[in-house]
Amino acid sequence: MIDAMTRVPASLHRYWWLFLIRGIFGFALGAFALVYPNATLAAVVLVLGAFLAIDGIVAVAKALQILRTDRHWWVLLLEGLLGIVVGVAIFALPGISIVSLAYLVGYWAILSGAFSIATALRLRAHVPGEWLYVLFGIVSIIFGGFVLFAPATGLVYIVLLIAIYGFIMGVTMVALAFRALRLPG
Repeated sequence: MIDAMTRVPASLHRYWWLFLIRGIFGFALGAFALVYPNATLAAVVLVLGAFLAIDGIVAVAKALQILRTDRHWWVLLLEGLLGIVVGVAIFALPGISIVSLAYLVGYWAILSGAFSIATALRLRAHVPGEWLYVLFGIVSIIFGGFVLFAPATGLVYIVLLIAIYGFIMGVTMVALAFRALRLPG
């Protein structure tokens, strides 16, 4: 009988491209925030909402793909559902104040970071360099904490933090994708 946990690396190898997609979206978010720092609040809100929703959909897809091979699939599912809910909320309420947006993004980043750390700790037996995912989780929590404790710092700082966050997420997810690709399939 094959242990279910031995099938996890094959699943990681087979769906390595989902991490790559998440990384590409992270880079795109970071680049957009840097190239258009004076974009209107509506544009930033819509881009952030789209990023969170798409990233959430990709995470949910990954969770559903590992449903039968990983008993902790639900952690990734929760992370994805959280992103979808916050992304949809941002789209549904585009006129919310910057302070409300800051709180929404701050709480999302903290919860998403906690889910990422939990996932990384579980993956450490299967993916070398899981510290990248832990780093992503820690940066996410720090980012969320900063946004929550300084919501009135203004859109410029939030846009800069989003750019930094997007680039760190991009590097982390792309690195994880290529590490998963190297696993035996």
